[in-house]
Parts: sequence; structure tokens; C-alpha cells
Amino acid sequence: MKIIKYILIYSFIITLNNLLFANSFKVISRQGEASVIVNEEHADIDVKKSFPDDYFSISTKEESYLVMDNGEKSIILMPSSKLTYESNNFTLHSGYMYIKSKHNDDINMTITKDERGYDFKGKSFAVVAYDDKISVITYNNAVKITPSSSLGVSYFLEPNHKTSIIPILDGPYRTTENEKSLIESVSRQLEMEVASHLNEDIDRYNFKIMEGTKNENTIYRVVHPEKGPNIFLIVPHGSERVGTDVAMERINMPIKKGSLTIVPIAVPEAYRKNTRAIEGQDINNRFFDKKVSRTDTDKLAKEYMKMLDEYDIDVVLTLHEGNGFKEFFGDSIIYDSRKLDDKVVSVLNNINSRIEPMKFKFRQMYYPMPTTITYYAAKKNIESFGIELTRNLDYDKKRIIMHTILSEFLKIYGME
Repeated sequence: MKIIKYILIYSFIITLNNLLFANSFKVISRQGEASVIVNEEHADIDVKKSFPDDYFSISTKEESYLVMDNGEKSIILMPSSKLTYESNNFTLHSGYMYIKSKHNDDINMTITKDERGYDFKGKSFAVVAYDDKISVITYNNAVKITPSSSLGVSYFLEPNHKTSIIPILDGPYRTTENEKSLIESVSRQLEMEVASHLNEDIDRYNFKIMEGTKNENTIYRVVHPEKGPNIFLIVPHGSERVGTDVAMERINMPIKKGSLTIVPIAVPEAYRKNTRAIEGQDINNRFFDKKVSRTDTDKLAKEYMKMLDEYDIDVVLTLHEGNGFKEFFGDSIIYDSRKLDDKVVSVLNNINSRIEPMKFKFRQMYYPMPTTITYYAAKKNIESFGIELTRNLDYDKKRIIMHTILSEFLKIYGME
């Protein structure tokens, strides 16, 4: 292969426009100095905009790193590393690279050296190349390794293990504490870089309603530049604290398109008193058209109903904590329209496949309840769901499960 005789060198210290690879990879983050080599016919290419799809080689300097992404997987090339891409194969000549799936699906990748190739399938793994030795290190999932000339024979490397693949396959060995600490650190760094990139063009702002009253409230908006579903997320009850914490954490999390309107606390006074409701009125029984709104609860409900129209809401999600596991209503997805059966089943299948024992699994609950916000939304042809999580778990488990279910809904609507 004829390589251009000069090297294009770029400083990535502060900012740089995304480098868009014709093979769908793009550079989403960088620090320090890196060099790029391309074929001679691409000598005039503006690598700030695109890379050729046949060949390129990237070298990072001693204190630099580079993060690439193609929507399915992310790659971080660590300091003092050299990586070449050619004909859909990667060659790590030296250094350390870590690859991670974007959507918790298995990724497929081929790495070659000296005409020998290995196919990898897994959610994440690191490749290390020093001198003439190349090794693979797993983190929290197994990786399937298949030599390209193996006639179908594969090797499974369990989590937190390593093996050499070149010059010979000689593992597995358990990773040392230093190796485990390094891969954990690199994984966290990659996650932060990807999240930061996804956040770059997202508009985040907040505003207040009922200013100057004891129920003055802050509403949060997360708006992606790409049009998509507009979702309204609300926590109706002041004593159901996990939902509020999860909603607050979502304010700074990335979305792929559309918008989120977030109401972490529906009734501030109820939240301050750690009670379900105030004024003898449960706000989730006050969503209907009223000519007169005398109480703060009714005034707040009216504000939220107006927002469904103002922000052209497509989906309403409410977060709750219920009683028991299978008693009314713990661990359930509650909804008001049979048109949503398939979406509820899809979420439940994805969630329940990860939950044991049986009593902890979520159930499908078609249960129309007039005067609730989900029922009100359904009457306006807005898809709406209540996520009801049992109180009978510790805080950390409840928080993780609620985030997981919320993510499943956002995935259905293409926002995560």
C-alpha cells in the first residue's frame, strides 16, 4: 500500500469539529496531540470533516487520547498508542484501546496483526499491544474470541480475565488488581466522554410556576435539536422520594432526540412534609377540566394540563412507589388504553428477563382511572404509563430498577 509521505498533525487540546468517518466512525472527544496518516489519493482530504473509508492510521502522543464512536460502539485510544483501520479491520500496533457497546448489545470487531486476525464478540473489552505481544482483557462481561482461520472454533474469555492472542493464545489468567483498576478507570472515562458528547447540543433550561406561593415549583426542560417524541415525566406524590431522585438525575442525562419536560416534585408542600398530598386532595385525582381552581393542588394540576398542550406532549410517564410486590399496585406498569398493550409487554419482557425471583417480576396492569393524569392524557390521544415500584426494597435497588424501566420506555421511543 502506498502511503502519503507527510503526516497530518492536529492539536486536540481544546475543541475541534467532529471528524466524520466515511465508515460511520467519528471522533467525539480528544485531548493532546495526535497524528493521522492516509493514502496518497486522499492527500487533500479535510480530516476535520471526514476520513477515507479504505485506510487511515492514528497515533496518540504520550499524554493524549482519542475517542471514536459509530453509534454502535465507542473506542478510546489511550496515550502512546497507534491504531490502523483498513478494509474493515483494525490493527493495534502499540498501546491500549478499550471498546464498549453503546446499547448493551454484543459488538463484533476484527483485529489483525501480521496477517493473523481475530474476531471478537462481546459488550466491552480492552486490547493491549506492546513489543510483539497483543493481549485481550475483559471487564464485566465475557468475550468470544474466534481466530479468523479457525474453521469455527471459538474461545470464551470470562469477565475479569486476560489472554495473549499474539504470538500465541495462552490464557486465560485472572486480571491483577492493577489491571482491573485500570480498565475500570478507562471504562468510566469512556462513558463520561460519550455522555459529554451526547450533551453538547442539548438545550437544558428551567422555569417556575406559581411564583411567590408556598407551592412555587421548578419545571425542567431537556430539548434535543433533532425533532422526536416529546415526553412529560412527573412524580405526583410527595412521599414517593425515589421517583423524585430519579427524575432529578434525568435532567442531566443525554437524549438522542425529542424533548423531556420533567416535574420531579408535583406538589412542593407535600414533598416538604413528606406526605402523599395536601389540602385533602391527591393531585393525581385532580386531572379534569375545572372552571374554578380554588386550591393549590387544583392550580398545579391545571398548570400541568396546560403543559401537555404547550409542549405538544406525545407521551406521559408517571413515577410511583406502591405497596407490596403483587398487591395493589406494587411492581406494575399501569396504563389506560389497550392500544398500548404491545409497548407494555415489550418493556415487561425486557425487565422481567433480568429479575429473579418470580415475586419481584413486574406485571401488566390495564386499569383506567378517571381523573389521573394518565387517563386525562389518554383521552387526548397521548400515550401514557404509570411506573409503580414496590416500597418493599431498599433505596438503592428501587432507584436502579426505576432508572432501568424508564430507560426501556425511552428506548421504545428512540430517545435512548
